[in-house]
Amino acid sequence: MPTGFGASAEAEGLLMTKEIDENAKQVKQRSYKLTFLACVACIANQAVVASIVALLFTTFMDLYGFEVWQLGVFVGVNFVAQLLADIILTATIDKLSYRKTALTSVSLSAVGLALLALLPMLPFVAENGLTYYAMLPATVIFAFSGGMAEVIITPITDAIPDSKSKSGALALMHSFYAWGQVLTIVVTSLFVVFVGGRYWHYIVLLWCVLPVVGIILFSICPINRLPVENGGARAKGKTLLSPFMLAAMLAIFTAGGTEIVMNQYVTTFSQKSLGFDKATSDLVGMGLFAVMMGIARTGYGILGDRLDMNKALIVGSFASFVLYLVVGLVPVAWVALVACVLCGFFSGLLWPGTLVVASRRFPASGAWVFAILAICGDVGASVFPTVAGFIADGVGLNVAFAISSLVPLTCFISNLILSKKNNPVPGAIDGAERS
Repeated sequence: MPTGFGASAEAEGLLMTKEIDENAKQVKQRSYKLTFLACVACIANQAVVASIVALLFTTFMDLYGFEVWQLGVFVGVNFVAQLLADIILTATIDKLSYRKTALTSVSLSAVGLALLALLPMLPFVAENGLTYYAMLPATVIFAFSGGMAEVIITPITDAIPDSKSKSGALALMHSFYAWGQVLTIVVTSLFVVFVGGRYWHYIVLLWCVLPVVGIILFSICPINRLPVENGGARAKGKTLLSPFMLAAMLAIFTAGGTEIVMNQYVTTFSQKSLGFDKATSDLVGMGLFAVMMGIARTGYGILGDRLDMNKALIVGSFASFVLYLVVGLVPVAWVALVACVLCGFFSGLLWPGTLVVASRRFPASGAWVFAILAICGDVGASVFPTVAGFIADGVGLNVAFAISSLVPLTCFISNLILSKKNNPVPGAIDGAERS
């Protein structure tokens, strides 16, 4: 064979091999986009299950005669079920299939939402006044699914290979909780206003679309696992009791309180101080708060490692402290409302940001670290709003905000400690095993 022809054939073969490698890489990148989209659908659905009962409770009061204390029971049941899921997965997450866990989470969510919508329509339930008791098990199911989602989607996102910025990807994924909350508030509120509260079942069934999308995507997308350090319980105990981990637990504990206290009471503040009705308060208060939170998380998701997360956490927690004081001490209603909304922006990174710095510090510790932090965040998100509610009942909402400023202040101190101790230990995330 002529030398020139052989050289040409060899060059052509190398070119074809290079094209095949590039095509394979592109296919891989596209397939991991499905993984990210699956996590987005899951966390947006988490926002739905966390908000839907509260948004519809006024409708439930009008239609079924529910009382305010029953909303408190719903909230309590939601918290216990979510916390139970967190605790169970803390002990088992690194032994379970990520895919099966994620699929179980979104499947339970779809079942819970469907039961919430359909059980009250059963003749036996309606005729015997059992609507409230029919809703409770549905709430338990989708709240448990929300706890599972909270634990599993962070390690799945963190284990996506070839990401330009893992911290940015985590922040961007968590931004869809805020955007999901905005969508839930706007769509549900407008549905109730324009279609009618008596048709609430249909909007709940509509929200089942999100977990169904999650089921489809988690069934087909590639999923990697985070590596787990050797040493078993002793290694976990050493990590758990390390100064950095303790500071991170305190940071996310107070981050959950900082975010939820303001988010929960901004609607009440809008009603009492500005005279807005419930629907307007939801849109102006909770809606704008969630929008600002979404902007903060999306912004960091886009900029990624070009911003220093530790500095962002320090600035965000201190600004939240100042804004809490403004809401509590400034007697001008519109100024206080602006401070409430701005707090959504500055508190927006506190929760996902703590997860980011923890994943950098312990890249080979497995998913249980995220589960522990989820427990701490959930407890803070429950305890601090409850305490603020008792304070508000006794001395007023403004004083409650002023006293609650101690929560973001503690978060600020915790983040100062984290910034001094944020030296990563050896470990790699890319190349994790397949599930």
